[in-house]
Amino acid sequence: MSEDNEFAPDVCVVGAGPAGLLAALLLGRRGRRVTVVERRPDPGGAAPAAGGSVMVQPVTLGLLEQAGLLGAASAGAGRLLGAQAYFGGRLAGRYRYEELADCPVPYALSLRPGALIDGMLAELAELPDVRMVWGAEVEELGGPRGGTRSLTVRTPAGSREYHPAYLLAADGRNSAVRELAGIAAEVTASGGAYLDAGVPIPPDWDELTRAHFGSHGYLLETRRGEDGLVIVWITDAATAAGVLDGPVEGLVKVWSDVVPRLGPWLAQHITDWDQVRRVQHHSVRAETWTSGNVVLLGDSAHGMHAFAGQGMNTSLQDAVCLAEAVDDALNGHGPHGLDEFERVRRPYIESLQALQATNTPASAAQAAPERERAPEFEVLALGQPDIRPLLARAMANQPRSGGHTNH
Repeated sequence: MSEDNEFAPDVCVVGAGPAGLLAALLLGRRGRRVTVVERRPDPGGAAPAAGGSVMVQPVTLGLLEQAGLLGAASAGAGRLLGAQAYFGGRLAGRYRYEELADCPVPYALSLRPGALIDGMLAELAELPDVRMVWGAEVEELGGPRGGTRSLTVRTPAGSREYHPAYLLAADGRNSAVRELAGIAAEVTASGGAYLDAGVPIPPDWDELTRAHFGSHGYLLETRRGEDGLVIVWITDAATAAGVLDGPVEGLVKVWSDVVPRLGPWLAQHITDWDQVRRVQHHSVRAETWTSGNVVLLGDSAHGMHAFAGQGMNTSLQDAVCLAEAVDDALNGHGPHGLDEFERVRRPYIESLQALQATNTPASAAQAAPERERAPEFEVLALGQPDIRPLLARAMANQPRSGGHTNH
């Protein structure tokens, strides 16, 4: 993937996170000329969330498997076989991936985004019509708002200007492309508190995620990578503040009261506030996902809270659908596929964001009843029902790993 000044891309992708790279890979395998620009100076730079782990559901793992990426994504990943949900301390539901009809793989993975990115870059390196430009800061978009925009980036070697047919903005919550394109977006900070801490996996742990809803808020116990367990606590700001003002043992007691069987294990392994991570999450709602030849992908269109672990999943699914729609548009069929994707996808995304908001209230008085706060397991595992046909069609038309077609 050497760079040259004569390369005129069909598509520019801004952002070399998992969603941007997947879109670039799928388009490159279809014979499209693709340039990926990334502000990180080299592939070894820290990508968003690359150092942590994310939950990737079976529907998304199935897409990665079809794209020849599941092996790379599985490096250092931990497997999850299902989930249990508790309301007020009582078991409300048991779920197993293997029991779901049409489940592409019988497990979810807690994987390291960095491993997935490495696998994607290795695949992209095999495509002669894909270029990677590192250390590239977006400077400006040329052309009229809502029309065909050019892209100018600043690199260590100087400024470069590109004139792609389509410009995919996969540059995150604070998207420079979105702003320069004049696409308004609501970026809203969560009103509640998010804390998590990792511990070793207990000897008797059974590879099941457990979600606890109650007066304490929301407590999740799930896998972090292949050898860790992470406890996530989402609660209102006042409740969290009451704990954060004291010793870490107060936090351990709150968690142990919710999950007594883990109490001794948590007390043994969480002994200092430095082990506890506090994160401020945001949601993004862009007024439109497509403006002229600018297409928003993933967090730049609809960033969301970590509750339900759908940020990476929805972004990778978006990449599959949008790569198909952009390729179709480049074949002369116009932007109908892009418009249709947003029409089908947006209501689901916004309902998911609303569900996340009910679980992240600013005060305990604003919390919804427990049964209104739990996501639907089957939808998390298999994806939005309305989007499944689009995913199936896109992957059915996708050349397999190592091959591509020319138009």
